[in-house]
Amino acid sequence: MSKLTDIKSWDTILTQGEMEEIDKIASRPRWQFGATSSEAARHKKFWKMDIKGYGIFDSVIPEKMEILIPFKFEILDYYMNGHTRGLDGSMHTDDADYTFLIFCNPVWDLTWGGKTIFVQDDGRFDTVFPKPASCVLFPSDMYHWAEDTTREFYGIRVTAAYKLKKVEDTDAEPTDV
Repeated sequence: MSKLTDIKSWDTILTQGEMEEIDKIASRPRWQFGATSSEAARHKKFWKMDIKGYGIFDSVIPEKMEILIPFKFEILDYYMNGHTRGLDGSMHTDDADYTFLIFCNPVWDLTWGGKTIFVQDDGRFDTVFPKPASCVLFPSDMYHWAEDTTREFYGIRVTAAYKLKKVEDTDAEPTDV
């Protein structure tokens, strides 16, 4: 099982204009309710949106990922997740080698909750705050889930998730955009 030290994060990978474009897409009435993270927790449903066909998700973000991620990869799948009040996620792993998660809300306040929580086998944990335009890369076999948003937040917590297959190692270190 992976360790918390395997998690990589970057503060701001998207421009203001890119964030505005993503917010417009996330505001469209294309969300579908009923997605689940695991068969064991089918009662823990959340919102999901297919984002294939949008240039920002098809090419702009993958180009940035190629710069940031220190290994070659193949994108297996990508989509947006949405969580509203009362829709905390279930602890799960993903079906890939790595997951690249982008926090897509244009603003976020600490009082709104909504962190992504990661847990090691020994019970140690870490959290990532959903700072706008930030992202996190983690091994998909690491247990994680989306924390519930608080009653102070009245919208939808949006992330874009890319499921990755590691293709080949390189000696490159992660970089900033």
